Amino acid sequence: MGIEENSMRNGRGLSDQWADSVVVRPRTTERHITVHKRLVLGFAISILTLIIVTVIAVLLGIRFEECAGESSSRSANGSATKFNQSRDANFNHKDEDIQPWRQLRLPTSLRPRNYDLKMSVYMDNFTFSGEVNIEFECIKSTKFIVLHADRLAVEKAVVYSDNKKPGVIRIHRQFQYPANQVYVIALHRELKPMRTYKVNISFEAQIENELLGFFRSSYVLHGERRYLAVTQFSPTHARKAFPCFDEPIYKAIFKISLRHESAYLSLSNMPVELSVPDEDGWVTNHFFRTPRMSTYYLAWAVCNFTYKETFTDSGVAIRLYARPNAIERGFGDYALNITKKLLQFYEDYFKVKYSLPKLVVFRDRDSSGQMVSQIVILTLAGRAVPDTAVSSY
Repeated sequence: MGIEENSMRNGRGLSDQWADSVVVRPRTTERHITVHKRLVLGFAISILTLIIVTVIAVLLGIRFEECAGESSSRSANGSATKFNQSRDANFNHKDEDIQPWRQLRLPTSLRPRNYDLKMSVYMDNFTFSGEVNIEFECIKSTKFIVLHADRLAVEKAVVYSDNKKPGVIRIHRQFQYPANQVYVIALHRELKPMRTYKVNISFEAQIENELLGFFRSSYVLHGERRYLAVTQFSPTHARKAFPCFDEPIYKAIFKISLRHESAYLSLSNMPVELSVPDEDGWVTNHFFRTPRMSTYYLAWAVCNFTYKETFTDSGVAIRLYARPNAIERGFGDYALNITKKLLQFYEDYFKVKYSLPKLVVFRDRDSSGQMVSQIVILTLAGRAVPDTAVSSY
């Protein structure tokens, strides 16, 4: 009984002399081995996962860039809906890498031939709307039509193919690039060299008060302030009045039509060919076509001036337009007469006849002392009109 009791006390069924000599192995070594295996396995899985993710990223990298480009393009289109149209997935986006609108000068791939410009002038709120139809020739293959347009809200643009294969050319998108004052039309297919095309653009803008582009001026007659609207396109401000190839190298023929209230009269480079009154008290003046010329030579005015007229020996009509009270008082008679003498002198001196049917001297009091030379319109500041009775100094 004593031996059994001792065996039970040491818990091993051994006698005390053996129980004291037995050493028990710990189980921690097996646990360490198991943990080590798990760490190695986890590390291997992590490395494998990293390799797979890297391969997938490399394979899909190009796709990610395309998606990002499409997203940014949609964002830009949403912020300027007037200058964008729907796009087609088949359009070659690589063509846009050329980005001709980023150049300071217009690309030489297109050359204008004819402009048909129709304008409606609203003197009550100093705004105007217009529609220009430009016939142009393609010199080099291109998918882009790049025009000048500054401070114009373009409402619509349509591109037509030449007469051999008439039809509308699909537009991929269109937008304004204010940094270079241009309007860009990106097409779905290329324009072919040696063919003519047409682009029709509707637009609107304000008649500004800064003596550039199509601007407004004013004077006081019998205590009432009256307004007029005139142009100053030299050297590069025709783009503020209508979309155009606004560089001197691009010469074309212009057909101008001006619509305004019948209380005003309108002037342009050429005489009025046809005047059509409307039932609402407005009138539309259609002017003869101009000779081939640059945009900065183009000019027009909407005012309620009166005029005096004289003729050269060769039959050229010279008119001086000014405020009615200035005409009544004889202001500008000297300018009218000296213009006649100068024109005749230079015709004789250079042996070249003046090629147009008229020359207009337009007296604008608010032109800051400048004389603006146009092909048939000379705009003089009120203080700069020569008069023998008044000193200009």
